[in-house]
Amino acid sequence: MSCGFQLGDCIMNRLVATRTVMVLCLCVNALVFATSLDGSGKEGPEGIVELERGLEEWLRVFGLDHTSMAAAENKLAEKQYKERGAEITSWTKDASFPNPDNAALLYYQAFLLRPEPNMATSEKIMDVLRGAESDRRIRTYLGHCLPMIRLVETASQIPQCTWGLWNGPEPDFRKYDLVIQMRRLRLILEVDARVLSADGHYRAALARCLTMRRLAQHINDNTTFMRLASISLDATALRTAKHVLGAMSPDVDALMWFRGQLVGIQGAPVTFAEILQAEFEATLYCVRSDPVLLAKLRNQLVEKGKDKQIKESARDLTDEQLVSQIREPYARFLNSVVGIIGKDMSYKQKYTQMRALTDKLMEEYVSDPVVDPVILRCDPETRVDEMYPRLIGHAALCNGLGAAFEIYLIVAETGRLPEKLPEYLPKDPFTGRDFVYEITDEGFALRCQGEEFLSGKSRWLEFKVRR
Repeated sequence: MSCGFQLGDCIMNRLVATRTVMVLCLCVNALVFATSLDGSGKEGPEGIVELERGLEEWLRVFGLDHTSMAAAENKLAEKQYKERGAEITSWTKDASFPNPDNAALLYYQAFLLRPEPNMATSEKIMDVLRGAESDRRIRTYLGHCLPMIRLVETASQIPQCTWGLWNGPEPDFRKYDLVIQMRRLRLILEVDARVLSADGHYRAALARCLTMRRLAQHINDNTTFMRLASISLDATALRTAKHVLGAMSPDVDALMWFRGQLVGIQGAPVTFAEILQAEFEATLYCVRSDPVLLAKLRNQLVEKGKDKQIKESARDLTDEQLVSQIREPYARFLNSVVGIIGKDMSYKQKYTQMRALTDKLMEEYVSDPVVDPVILRCDPETRVDEMYPRLIGHAALCNGLGAAFEIYLIVAETGRLPEKLPEYLPKDPFTGRDFVYEITDEGFALRCQGEEFLSGKSRWLEFKVRR
């Protein structure tokens, strides 16, 4: 019986693999033959029509028509996903790679391997990510995605990743397009992790989360747009890991393996000071590369000069001297921000001091003809009001999952939840103190202690524990 099944699989694989060549050869032969003869031995288009009908019937009988071949491909994809979807790809240098030292080249190839889902599949993917059960359609689609998933897993384990993006004026390669590809890839990895978890392949599901974290690390470059995409992807990886941990029975070996893997992955390593610095350097690069803007800033500086000597000095400034004049006040601002972030204070205190520092910078240089336009481009006020809270919120997710992970280990070792949090767990980044801990009907919950979080369930992380 097993030999029969193996023979059937072999035949189906061979049919799927060779269908294009066979159909092409048949079509070519048919056209050559039909141009000379019709069904009665006469030349003309009637022969082509008749032969096409016969060809379609022949393909249908042998199961090689479009519908039959699509069904065979889907069946094979579903079968391969069920059999191999739990594998964890390990990376080794392979001479066949175009460049084994640059992960980006493999990611670009993975984008091309992604099969485009139809509308029904896309809707079902979103349903699964919202908590619905997966079905055969999802597993079939993921089966088609296996080559892409394996390539992404391999690429994510290569340390170096250089995207080679063009920063000049032409051609205009938008990083937004790259982020769109990353988002599509992320959705596949996320739904794959959830399906693997539903099928009981918990370690493979956690491996997908590790892949997403490594990918987040790879796209964390010096632009704010890419850094935000990196943070978003890293958050998806952590939330998906949280889902998998809640679905599996606490297992010491699996948890220790995951923790060991997680230690070596930085995810989206970014600080608020790094973002401000990167944005400022990118702005200076644009200023330095734009001779028209440099001339405009120089002319404004000359016009604002109070006397002839100051005007002449401004006119004689080189481009680099002009850029240095812009850099100096913002560099002092950045140094002050770094000092505030390094202090042993709560999030609220740091935010208040940075906001005051930003207001002072804007007021001091509001009328400066050179510095003010560049500061406005960097928009430090918005960064303090929106970016800083987002980064601390991401840190809360990272620390919360780290604390929860240790609680899962305690459950795996003792069979029950601890009555209170151990002292060695990661802290709430908003206050620097322990998370608020509560045992719930389904498991446990952690909450940040900041004043703005005490009144509701904001910054509240709930974790399920499978009994």
